[in-house]
Amino acid sequence: MPVASPFKSGGAETVDYKIADISDQVDGSTVNFTVDPAYKSDTLQVYHNGLLQLPSDITQTSSTIFQTSFTPNNNDNIMIIYIEN
Repeated sequence: MPVASPFKSGGAETVDYKIADISDQVDGSTVNFTVDPAYKSDTLQVYHNGLLQLPSDITQTSSTIFQTSFTPNNNDNIMIIYIEN
């Protein structure tokens, strides 16, 4: 979804937000999740069962891996929105 970049004055540049369902990585014990392709630092939004998680609930360990402060249950849903690196 192209949108005006919030990082350029005047909005002359656009960026593409990526949306991904990574629920297939949820197994009831995993707290480290992989994002492919890589995301730009501090652009990751994580939704657990439809609720946006606070930055304090997510640790970005690299440009392709983040960790949650909670363990999603086996049938939980994890969706992410980010800007590709």
